[in-house]
Amino acid sequence: MKTTFGRLLLFQTVSRFSNAALCFVLLVCLLQQTGSAALYGSVTALATVPMLLGVLFGGALADRCRRQRLLSGLDIAAAFGMLMAAAFVNSVPILPFVLLLLCILYAAEGLAQPTAQACIPLLLYGAELQKGNAIFQFCTALAEILGTLLGNALFSALGLRSLLLFCAILFVIASAGEFGLALPYRPVRNPVSSKQIVPMHRTLWLLALLNLAVIPAFTVGVPVLVLQALAQPDDALALTQAAMRAGSLLGCIVVAAQSKRITPRRGAASLWCITALCVLLGLSALPLLPSDFAYAFITLSALCMMAAASAFQIQLNAILQFFAPREQMGHVMSTFTVAACLTQPAGLDAGRGAITCGAHWR
Repeated sequence: MKTTFGRLLLFQTVSRFSNAALCFVLLVCLLQQTGSAALYGSVTALATVPMLLGVLFGGALADRCRRQRLLSGLDIAAAFGMLMAAAFVNSVPILPFVLLLLCILYAAEGLAQPTAQACIPLLLYGAELQKGNAIFQFCTALAEILGTLLGNALFSALGLRSLLLFCAILFVIASAGEFGLALPYRPVRNPVSSKQIVPMHRTLWLLALLNLAVIPAFTVGVPVLVLQALAQPDDALALTQAAMRAGSLLGCIVVAAQSKRITPRRGAASLWCITALCVLLGLSALPLLPSDFAYAFITLSALCMMAAASAFQIQLNAILQFFAPREQMGHVMSTFTVAACLTQPAGLDAGRGAITCGAHWR
């Protein structure tokens, strides 16, 4: 089972790397050729709709068909789409070209996300379940970071057509590897029982509160505090955001290394840590603190916060995978992922006004 999990991890990392590289480069191409930030934002927003629909229906598909075939089919479909795009890259307008490709990539990612998460409890048990989630989340985050960086480098060196062909080859490799995975399969038979629904609903409320309170504090709050309240340059914000990404990876490493000690029942420790860091982030906006000290404090707090939030997210996934029935794992994971996606915009809108007021107050 561990060998199968390692292969799943490898091929999913290859697929996520290709997806992240193409999504970033396509949006860069659109911005370069149109010069419109409004169009950039609109296309990004429209492309997330297929991903949300993919997450919503991906779990149901994962419970009704063999998951290795579904993952393999998604990657081969993405490869075919990139090959067709490489053939017509210079003969179609940039706007429909980019929008169509982004819809394909985001839809494939949305369908694959709950399917891959539903595979983990089929291969790992007990304490290894949480460790496996930590490793999986670490590899996913690392693939997205490297995909963005290396995708931009390959685009600058080789051009868009060559990048499309290169990523198509990677999708084919991932598809071939996923097709041969030995994953157990049990079709849907019985609905989720009431005893299983209660702990899952509690987890859903925790996830909603996390997205309503924590996401605005750091996704919106940190840039506003760094750029407006502290009047730091753009390079300083880039360093802080890099620290936040490093914090996400650090949280995965800590949980993977201490999975036997960090049990899901000790998730309250992560919540208390998140709460304390939110309070400290607010104190950093006090006008009595020197700007350089406040900036260093915000950066360190952001790193620790993302590490704690990453650890808490891993614990939530482990709880879900423990309580949910194996034959309905995809449906459960997709439902909670969609709930998280829907609560984030509300939290961002609410936090934007509050944090902007705080920045002006300083």
